[in-house]
Amino acid sequence: MEEEFSNHSNNESFEEVLNSYMSRRQMIVGGLAGAALSFMGGSKVSALTSNAPQVAAAAKKAKIGFTSIPLQLGAMPTIAPEYDYSVLIPWREKLDGSGKSFDYAGFTAEDQAKSIGIGHDGICYFGDNKKGMLCINHEYGTTPHIMGKAVPASLDDVKLSQTAHGVSVVMIENTKTGWKMVKSTNNRRIHGNTAVKFSGPAAKSDMLVNPAGNPMQGTLNNCANGETPWGTYLTCEENFNGYFGTNDKAWKPNTDQARYGLSAAGFGYEWHKFDARFDLSNAGYVNEINRFGWVVEIDPNNPKQVPVKRTALGRIKHEGATVVEGKDGRAVVYMGDDERFDYVYKFVSKDSWKKMIAAGKSPLDEGTLYVA
Repeated sequence: MEEEFSNHSNNESFEEVLNSYMSRRQMIVGGLAGAALSFMGGSKVSALTSNAPQVAAAAKKAKIGFTSIPLQLGAMPTIAPEYDYSVLIPWREKLDGSGKSFDYAGFTAEDQAKSIGIGHDGICYFGDNKKGMLCINHEYGTTPHIMGKAVPASLDDVKLSQTAHGVSVVMIENTKTGWKMVKSTNNRRIHGNTAVKFSGPAAKSDMLVNPAGNPMQGTLNNCANGETPWGTYLTCEENFNGYFGTNDKAWKPNTDQARYGLSAAGFGYEWHKFDARFDLSNAGYVNEINRFGWVVEIDPNNPKQVPVKRTALGRIKHEGATVVEGKDGRAVVYMGDDERFDYVYKFVSKDSWKKMIAAGKSPLDEGTLYVA
C-alpha cells in the first residue's frame, strides 16, 4: 500500500463509516447487555462472576499448541519445531517441470517469460489433493531485487522487470517427495507484455486507445485475487500508478491522473526512461495508464485464452475480488480499494451466472456496481 493517498474528497472514508457503525453497534450491544443483566437478577450475575476462574482456565487451554520462537531474520524461514516447510515454485524456476531454475547471472526477459515471477502474492488452486493448476500473482519486484542494480540501464532491463510481474499458471502434483511443479501444456506466464483484451462497458472506450496504435498489453502489480464459480481465476491490478513516470519537469497530472496518484517519479522503477508506454509526457501513449487498474480473468486450464480485463468491475487499485453466489443465483463480487481512505465495492451480475454462462455471456460483463 502507498504511503500517500489521493482521495481528497469530502466523502466519508471507509474508516469513518466503520467507526460509526462500530460505535452504534457497541451502544446497542451495551444496552442489551445491561437489560439482560437487570432481567437476570443479582443471583445469576453473581453466578457468572463466580465462574470467572474456570472461564479464564478454558481460554488458556484454547491456545494453539506450538513452541514459541524468537523473531529471526534470514534467507530461509525459522519455524516452530512442531512444523515443517517446503519450497514450492520459487522465483526463476523453469515452467518445464524440470525443477531447475535459471541462473541469476545473465537472467533475461526471455528467461523470465519461461519461469516463475517474483513478489508472490494472491494464490488460488484449481484441483484435488493429487494434482491441479495453481495460479499465483507476482505483485512487484524492484530493480535491485531482479538485477542487482539501483535502476534500469536499458530497454532490456525494463523488459526483464516487466516480465517478472504478472501471474504464473502452473500444474502442481503431490509426489512422494511433496508437492512439485510438473510439466504441462497449461503452464504459462502472463506478465507486463502479454497480449490482453477488454470486455464490458468500457471495452470500446476511446480512453483505451493510444495515438501510437500500440496493442493492448500487460498486467501489473497483481495483488490479491478471486475464484469464480465457473472455474476461472481473477487477478487484481493494484498500485499500477507507480510504474509510470516522466523526466519532463513541465508535466503536471490532470484531475483524473491526480485522483489515481500519478506522479513524475512513480515508485522508482524508471521504466519511462526506456519504454515510451510508461512515459506520462509522451503524447503517443497518453491513454496507456487507462489500460491498468482492472480485474483480469484468466482460465487456468486454457493456455490459449487471452486474459480479459473485466471493465464492469470498475477501475480502482483493486485489493481482491471475492466471488459468491447470491440467493437468486447471481454472481456477487466484493472488492476493496488499496488506496488509503477509499471504498469497498460490490458488483452484482445482471442474471444468474449459470444462465449467463449457458448463453455465452460473462457474468462479469453485465450488472450493477455499488460503492460503500
